[in-house]
Amino acid sequence: MKASTLRIGKRYRPNRLEGDYDALVIGSGMGGLTTAAMLSELGWKIAVLEQHYTAGGYTHSYERNGYEWDVGVHYIGDVGTTTRTRRLFDFLTDGKLKWAAMADEYDRFYVGDKVFTTKAGKKPFRDNLVRQFPD
Repeated sequence: MKASTLRIGKRYRPNRLEGDYDALVIGSGMGGLTTAAMLSELGWKIAVLEQHYTAGGYTHSYERNGYEWDVGVHYIGDVGTTTRTRRLFDFLTDGKLKWAAMADEYDRFYVGDKVFTTKAGKKPFRDNLVRQFPD
């Protein structure tokens, strides 16, 4: 079974709740799961409620007409060792998340007959935008 169709948890029924919870998190998208994970790390008992049959929100992918469509995050920037984003991910994963460097040119946008590229790194990103859009 593909990860994007994996069913987790149980359908909500009030009589299935196990005791008292310190917090209910509504929605299992990135924000909901991050919040639940952080509160759980602090020792809270959490219940995450999700209307979809699988957790993940906009991290899902689906197939249509033989193509797979990813509807969520494709890359995350600003994860240098001292950034807030990196510290959050390190906290949530005990520093076990492995990061892959982005290619120097990591994305392209097609507008009509023009192709606009996206460069990795703050200075290359800015310089590239100024070069492509000088006005």
